[in-house]
Amino acid sequence: MASAPLKEDVSLALVLPLSDKVVDLKAANKMCSSAQTREKALKIIQYSAKLLAYWLLRSGQSLADLGKHFDALAKNLSTARRFFKFMRWMKHLEDIEDARAEKNPQFRSLLFLDIGCNIVADISEDVTSLEKVGILRKGVLPKRTEYYANWCQLVLAAVEIFVSKVKADRAVEKAQADASVEVQRKSTMARLEFSKFIADLIKAFYDCELSFASELGFCISGLWAALVSSHKYALRALK
Repeated sequence: MASAPLKEDVSLALVLPLSDKVVDLKAANKMCSSAQTREKALKIIQYSAKLLAYWLLRSGQSLADLGKHFDALAKNLSTARRFFKFMRWMKHLEDIEDARAEKNPQFRSLLFLDIGCNIVADISEDVTSLEKVGILRKGVLPKRTEYYANWCQLVLAAVEIFVSKVKADRAVEKAQADASVEVQRKSTMARLEFSKFIADLIKAFYDCELSFASELGFCISGLWAALVSSHKYALRALK
C-alpha cells in the first residue's frame, strides 16, 4: 500500500504577520522583485542606522567615529531610496476612481484632498531629488527647496491621519460584526496604517525644523513607519 504523502512542516517556517504567507525562497524572490518592497526595506535599514548613530554619537568620544559612519550610511540610503520614488505621484491618479465611488460626500471630498496632497508632495520630492542624486548641479534649485518640500509632506501626513482614521473606524466597526480571520486582519492593518501616518507627522515635525521636534522621535517614528510600510507592500507583493 502506498504511503501517504508527507505534508510540509511549517511549524518552524517564517510566516508574514497578519497573513498565511510563508516566506520561503520563492516568496522572498517575489518580494525582492517589487521596487516598493525594496525601497521600504532600505528605509528600515536607513532609520535603524540613524537610530544607532543617535545613540553612538552620545555614548562617548570612543564611539563617535562609528556614530558618524552610521549617520553617513543613513544619509546615503536616503539618497538611494530617492531613485525608487521618482514618478511615484502617478500611482495616486488610480485612486480617483475610488474617491468618486465614495458615497459619503464629506469623506469623498477628503479623499480628493488626499489625492491632491499626495501628488503635490511627491512632485515636490521629485524636484528635490533631481539635485540630491546629482541630476542637477548643486545650487541650481533655491536653497530652501527641500525645506518647502518637507512642509508638503507635513500637510500630507495631517490629511492622511484623518483619512486613515475614518478607514480604521470603518474596519473596526466591520470587525465587530464579523469575527472571521480575514476581517479581523484587515481591521488590524487599518489601525497599523493609522499609526504609521501619526509617525509620519512626528517625523515631518523634525524635517520642518519645528522647535519642539525631537531627533530621537524622528528616528523612532521613521523606523516604525518603515516597518509598517514594508509589511504592507510585502503583503501586496505576495498576493
